[in-house]
Amino acid sequence: MTELNAASVTPAHLRDLRSEAFNRQQSTPNRTDYYYLHFSDLLLAVRAHASAEPLTMLDFGAGGSPYQFLFPNANYKTADLEGAGSDFVINKEGYINAPDQHFDLVLSTQVLEHCRFPERYLREAARVLKPNGKLILSTHGLFEEHGCPYDFFRWTGEGLRSVMEENGFKVDSMAKVTSGPRAAFHLLQSALSQRLLDQLPLTLKILGRPLFRILLARRFWNAFLDRAFPEYRIVMSDDLPLSNSYVALLATATLLKETNRVTNQENEAP
Repeated sequence: MTELNAASVTPAHLRDLRSEAFNRQQSTPNRTDYYYLHFSDLLLAVRAHASAEPLTMLDFGAGGSPYQFLFPNANYKTADLEGAGSDFVINKEGYINAPDQHFDLVLSTQVLEHCRFPERYLREAARVLKPNGKLILSTHGLFEEHGCPYDFFRWTGEGLRSVMEENGFKVDSMAKVTSGPRAAFHLLQSALSQRLLDQLPLTLKILGRPLFRILLARRFWNAFLDRAFPEYRIVMSDDLPLSNSYVALLATATLLKETNRVTNQENEAP
């Protein structure tokens, strides 16, 4: 899902992202899943922009395209690293071999944090969009480091808005995804993994096992958090207490009328 180290064969991380198990967790999350809190919230956030219109659409950094089902009538194209089997290839400089002003909608989910050159990624999204085209983009706020194969950035709302507006877009909405108590518990579950318990000395492992079993009872805790804190799944303002901590952001944006599209890659330094 990054623009780096394109290979002639499918890289291992892309095989994982395209796996049936991983895509099932994103498209139909279950309360026993490791990342249920975040994946279920992100699905809600993306679903709010689902469309049955016959859009010409690009999934930019597609992985396994877990949200394609939300756009059933779209002419749905994908872009990813070489070896991913996508319609378009993201080369090692971050450019894609897709035509100018071709798409009604670009979808980008959890990609921008993995881009060494996020400004270039956004300018490419602007280049391939039609006039008045739309971008739906999500990226991480608070999240553990995870390489795909690299991990470069985390974003605040103002930071994401700024970089999008500097690279051709007018931000129409900005949602915090998995915030407050849900974000805190998501991070706790990620930290208290079974692998961490296995690495402890025997005495601490014996003492810690009951605590781990309680805190990692995902079905119970995830159901409780769904009931107790539904308002923290998707937050559209800064007024909700504790919502300044969030796992991800989802922004929607349209092209600025005065966007200066870069149509010749050689005009831009690599």
